[in-house]
Amino acid sequence: MTALSRPPRRSRLRSVRAIVCLATVLAVAAGATAVVQVATAAASAPARAAAVPGAPIGRLDAMSLTPGGLLARGWSLDPDAPATTNAVYAWVDGKNIKSGVPANLNRPDVATAHPGAGPLHGFSWSIPVPEGRHTVCIRATNLGPGAAATLQCRTATFNYGPVGALDVPKVTAGKVRIRGWAFDRDAVTTPLSVVLRIDSTSITVTADRTRSEVAKQYPGVGSSHGFDITVTLPQGRHTICAVADNLGYGSDRSLGCRTVVVNFIPKASLAKPAVTSTGLSLTGWAYDPDTSKPVTTNILLDGRQIASITANRKGRTYSGHNFKLAVRARSGRHTVCAVAVNLLYGTRNSTPACRTVTLALKPLGAFQSLTRAAGSNGLVLTGWALDPDTFAPISVAVTIDKRRAPTLTAGSSRPDIGARYPGLGSAHGLSTVLAADDGEHTVCLTAVNVSGGKNVSLGCRIVWAVHPVTPSNPQTATAIPGFGGATVTWAAPASDGGAPIASYVVTSSPANVSVSVPGTSTTGVVVGLKASTYYTFTVRAVNGAGLSSGTTMSSAVRTEAGPPAQRSPAPISTSRYIRNVRGSSPAELATMRAEGATDAAHNPSGHGYLVLLDIGGQDAYDKGVVLSATTRFVTYGDLVRDVQAYLDGYAGAQRSSAPVMIAIGTNNDMDVSAATGRAWATSVVNPLAAYATRYVGMSIAGANDIEPGFRASYSTTKSWLGGYLSATSAAFIFNGSADGCAWTVTNRRCNNGWTMAGLHYLAAAAAPTRMLNLPQIYNNTMADQWKFISLTGVVNGLPRINFAGVLTEYTACSQTRSCGSMSGRSAWTRLWNNLQSDARLKVSSLPYATDLRIDR
Repeated sequence: MTALSRPPRRSRLRSVRAIVCLATVLAVAAGATAVVQVATAAASAPARAAAVPGAPIGRLDAMSLTPGGLLARGWSLDPDAPATTNAVYAWVDGKNIKSGVPANLNRPDVATAHPGAGPLHGFSWSIPVPEGRHTVCIRATNLGPGAAATLQCRTATFNYGPVGALDVPKVTAGKVRIRGWAFDRDAVTTPLSVVLRIDSTSITVTADRTRSEVAKQYPGVGSSHGFDITVTLPQGRHTICAVADNLGYGSDRSLGCRTVVVNFIPKASLAKPAVTSTGLSLTGWAYDPDTSKPVTTNILLDGRQIASITANRKGRTYSGHNFKLAVRARSGRHTVCAVAVNLLYGTRNSTPACRTVTLALKPLGAFQSLTRAAGSNGLVLTGWALDPDTFAPISVAVTIDKRRAPTLTAGSSRPDIGARYPGLGSAHGLSTVLAADDGEHTVCLTAVNVSGGKNVSLGCRIVWAVHPVTPSNPQTATAIPGFGGATVTWAAPASDGGAPIASYVVTSSPANVSVSVPGTSTTGVVVGLKASTYYTFTVRAVNGAGLSSGTTMSSAVRTEAGPPAQRSPAPISTSRYIRNVRGSSPAELATMRAEGATDAAHNPSGHGYLVLLDIGGQDAYDKGVVLSATTRFVTYGDLVRDVQAYLDGYAGAQRSSAPVMIAIGTNNDMDVSAATGRAWATSVVNPLAAYATRYVGMSIAGANDIEPGFRASYSTTKSWLGGYLSATSAAFIFNGSADGCAWTVTNRRCNNGWTMAGLHYLAAAAAPTRMLNLPQIYNNTMADQWKFISLTGVVNGLPRINFAGVLTEYTACSQTRSCGSMSGRSAWTRLWNNLQSDARLKVSSLPYATDLRIDR
């Protein structure tokens, strides 16, 4: 509502009128119905000067808002006839809207102020004014010479209609709740009728419900002015408008319109189906907007309902409303759909969520055993085979020593297979005797595909000769030297002597250090060798008859010297918390190249360096990394491109005689498993290692910030490391911490169920010739902890930890001002002194020191 206009500032003599205007502004703005009296000026105060000589004089003492208009009080007289009553009349917007009233009310103050005039010159007048913004002027009639005079004018917005509001409608329990409030200024105690128009239908309600906020906003009005109604509306979009019926002066008032969307239809979503050995694995979600309860979901295959499940599993989207189901299907093109069943309100189920997939299913089976038949040289073969595309028994092709034998039919009874694959029957077993002599034989089986897929090998089995001999020698043995050991590989013997190779024994010369590996392996790792020493290796094969004579390498190999010798605090390289990458944009790649060049330029010649790029935790579902201390996700592919740019920049500025190992690090704080360990190797480290081969003096390693305080358990972290080591030949850098471990004794527990022995395994024992330890040394206690973790391994008969140096975060802490770390020189000195303090740990070199900074 617009207030009465404030008169212009003219002189201090007009201050009373300014007060009159301000009070009226407040009264109208508040919508009050009570009379608001403005200040009353005494008649002895100077009267309004006549505009024309002889014109009447007077004053407007008070003005107040009344139902339908204004109440004006004051006095007027004509100096030419002071004892005679004159009249006052009103003009609204320049038009006379009502005959005047005589100024004949008793005003003793006027008689006192104007001797001879008498007291009968007052007036009090209710002036009708229509709604809207208007200017009202009070004029006095002239009785003698002169002309009529305007006593005063006021401009205001007059609003007599109802006041109210329509709230936002809410859909609840299958209906729509409509609320609001309204009252009329002319009758604040009388509940109003409010007409609700819903689309093309009208409903009248009474605004008599309690709305305490109305009483607070409009003092004196009360709180019983609300309306609240719940209606049932059909599915779809609806417009709701409200009009408050006027009482007394004014007119009906619109309270506005609102739009509400009524949705009772459930929804379903179906992810891309995963192909299984017997059909499909379906995942998705379904929910009904009427309820938080799980809903039933119907699954249709090629238009036919095949299952009905409850969508009540957890998930990334609509957790608690997800579903997962295995569906059996045959080879060919299929359409699979999910339909959420309507639970409460509404009239229909969800729109089908459908996917199309083409299957080419292969046979399943197993070659389970191959033995000699009792009392003969025949071979007893057992197993099973089936094709998901048929219930009938399928054919199995047989070879003996690579020669075709008669085809078999997998048709014997196997109730266990029928239970494992419901709906496919149980007549899928293999059990037969093959004719053979007393020699060693290899039998191979192949399940023959029926349709859609292709034949599948069920594998091969070997049966010993009846009278085996020792195997021939392993072939072409070679060795690759490493840190304190070597990896030896060989080819299997030309003859196993009529019995499978049970194991291989690898022995070094000199030192006569041996290791035994299973007969299925052709690789052995020999550890505990001296650095920078030449060794040859002998490999012997073992079968049921004995040990082969052995094969000696044609030439010796020299074990690695290890990282460059460093007996004083190492030069400190810059490592980085990578938090500034997003998606390998050109600008981002340029930044990474610049950072690589900066780091290389600060690493002088004559030393080796280790640089850690600490990325963050792995997200297995999305195949990428969430950058440390952020929620920013980067795919493996974008990460590799970003780090390649860093390598390019580093190589371009790398000093001569300054070799560098760049470690690409994750942590054990998100998705940690053997699978994510393999993924780190195959998706990140291996591509970068291959890329770095173009640069001399640069190598790539994987790394992991392994900490007992992070979310992954020890067992899952151990699985991660096994997965990583199995999928790459690159080195591994342990750059973790020892939260809660002892710093004065060995073999104690650490935080969260971890142990010092377990940390020793992750930092050294898992792969002694491929692992370097770069522990976090932010204070003296952390250095002491690693001394006793290394001693824990030693007292348990394991190698000491191969410490590469120290990792600090002095710069990162300075950047954030939220942590503390000793300097790289202090950390190096503390760890060096710890290692030198015990003969079992004493080293001749501690080559690296590196300090983390944050890339933002």
